[in-house]
Formats: sequence, C-alpha cells, structure tokens
Amino acid sequence: MYGKLSDEFYNWLVELRRWFHRFPEPAYKEEKTSAKICEVLDEFNVPFQAGVGGTGVVAKVSASQPGPMVAFRADMDALPLEEKNVIPYKSQNKGFMHACGHDGHTTIALGVIRWLMENRWHENGSGKILFIFQPAEEGGAGARAMLDSGVFNSEPVEAAFSGHMYPEFAVGHIGIAPEISNAAADTLFIRLRGKGGHGAHPHHCKDPIVAGAHLVTQLQFLISREVPPLESAVLSIGRFQAGTASNIIPEDAVLEGTLRTLQPDIRKQIIKRLEELVKGVARSCGIRATLEVKKGYPVLINDSELVKHTVTCAGEVLGADKVHSGLPRMGAEDFAYFCQKWGGIMVGLGCHDPLKGFQYGLHSPYFNIDERALEVGTRLFAHVLTQYIERKKRKL
Repeated sequence: MYGKLSDEFYNWLVELRRWFHRFPEPAYKEEKTSAKICEVLDEFNVPFQAGVGGTGVVAKVSASQPGPMVAFRADMDALPLEEKNVIPYKSQNKGFMHACGHDGHTTIALGVIRWLMENRWHENGSGKILFIFQPAEEGGAGARAMLDSGVFNSEPVEAAFSGHMYPEFAVGHIGIAPEISNAAADTLFIRLRGKGGHGAHPHHCKDPIVAGAHLVTQLQFLISREVPPLESAVLSIGRFQAGTASNIIPEDAVLEGTLRTLQPDIRKQIIKRLEELVKGVARSCGIRATLEVKKGYPVLINDSELVKHTVTCAGEVLGADKVHSGLPRMGAEDFAYFCQKWGGIMVGLGCHDPLKGFQYGLHSPYFNIDERALEVGTRLFAHVLTQYIERKKRKL
C-alpha cells in the first residue's frame, strides 16, 4: 500500500515541483503559487479556502467514516536570493529563489492529497486531514497570521505534522529531534551615534565604527564564555552599516543581528548581558547607543507521542536504519506556532544524492534537491497521517 509510486505519479511530482521552483515568490506575495495550488485542488475536487492569513490556502480531505482530524503544513514562500544553478527550471523571478525547499514541501502536500484520492481514502478511511499551505515562513510569521485569521477556531485538530528538506541527509533518510527541533529567534537592532568629522582628525570625533567593531568582538564572548558548554546559542551580526567616504568619520553606525536560543533562561541571560555590553561600549567610547530586541519565532518542540508514532511509521515505510534521531537545529521555524496550539512534529527529509554527498546547504544560491525526496515525502506522510488517525480511533 505504501510502496513505490508509479512512474507517472513520480513524474507528476517532479513537474509540479519544477513549476513552483521556476516561479518563486516572497512572503505574502505568493499569488501565483496559491493559484497553482488551488488549480491542483480543483482537479482533485478537494474543497479549500484561499486568502487565509494573506495568501494561504487551507484544504480539507474528509473520509467517509468519523475519526480524528490532523493537519499537515507546507510553507510556500521563497527567499530574496539570486539563483546560481544552471538548470532548465531555474528561477524566472529575478532576485528570488526557492533555496529552502519550500517548493518541495508544497509539492509533497499536494502529492499526499493525490495519494489519498487515488487510494480512495476518502471513501474507505476515517477522519479528516487539513492541508495548510502557508505563506511567509521566512521571517513573516505566516503561521501566526493564519492562526489569527480565525479559520481554525472551529477545527478540532489533534496533531500537526510538517516536513522540511534537510540537505545534510541523503534522500531516503530522515531526521527527527526527540524534543526540541528548532531554536527561538530574536532580531537585534543596535544604533550607535557618535560625532563625525575628518578622518585625519579622529581626536575631534567620537567614532561609532570603532565602537561598533569593539562591540561585535565583545558579543562573541557572550556565547563562548557565558553560555554553559552543554547549552546551545548563536549570536551573529549580519549587518554593519556606517559611513559614506574613506576620509570621513561618520555620525552613526547601525548593527543588526540574530540571536538563537533553545532555553528561555539562556535567552534572558544573553539579552541582559547584551544590554550591559551596549551601555558599556557607549560609556567607554563616549557615544550614545540604543538596543532593540525584536522577539521572533518561539522554540519548536516536537510532541513526544508524535515522535514515537512517526519513528514507527517511518521505519515501516523507509526501514528503521533510515530513521535518525537528530539534535536541535539553530534555524527558527514558525511551524512552532501550530505546535503550540495543537502539538506537532517537524520531520527532516533527506534530499541530497547519496552518490554526490552533501554539497550545498539551505539558503545557498546553489541549493537544489534530489527530486526522489518528493516521492519519499509523499509516501511517508501519507502513511504517517492516515495511521495516526487509525491508531487514535482505535483508542476511542
């Protein structure tokens, strides 16, 4: 029942994923992507609601017999990145690329729907499955926007599932964190104001660039010397902007960065010390400084019951030797909002060609997947979703 898909089915998945890959769209502007999803849903006569949380789409496949409801989420936005792959289905939207595998996630969700319909699950199965095609995962909190829309208020979802491409794993393998899957994320905004002047007369100035450089160096000690060695945290400055010419000491400097943590107390500790360091640099360099911390996605925690269920199902579909227990990842995921509401699990899908090995990671302009991951994801989640409903029904 959960064996290999037909060649026609697999080719359909590949063609569909390549269509999404050619037309990447950024957060809350996934109009063409949403329209394509709705077109496919219409072909399968699956009811859906579009425009949820902006450009999101929610589809429902209902079986003839009563039973629990589960949800499967697929994010669909792309990154502001120029693709450098030389492939026939290269991005046609300049400056945007599916470099995080969301084209594959969307395709797998539609593949599961096709599998359900072709295997007549809606006639012979039990329960309901919501398919959530979510916008704006890449920093736009599309999951929260969909939840805030109120569409799910009357939906008694018992568990939420999602998959994400993990290029570190070979296709056919998966990784599941037993508890914490993804880190919480905060964005840092630091503004330094000094006194500008001629580069040849620094003694008449208060240099915000020197202050900022000193601060960047100090920030790294927060992780290496103040976070316990067995805990994990990341603090990276990704933007340092100041100045207009080589011989002018500017008035201002702006630093922006990201803080990733797995534990609330570690987050609180780092932010407290960050505030102290910013104030200290301001005093020692004779400048003014402000720090703003914008709270981002929460920690994504996999539900222990869903971990056991998914590991069992994955062993049945892929083989137990292909199922790996993973460590938390410091990348953030707004699927965490669905997990907070319903309880959920994020599954990492291996997507590199085992003959080539790992080459490029997520968010690389050269990122691509071994498209056999589409079939693996379709078969895996069809089994995981339907078997969860059956097992829950047997307990009722």
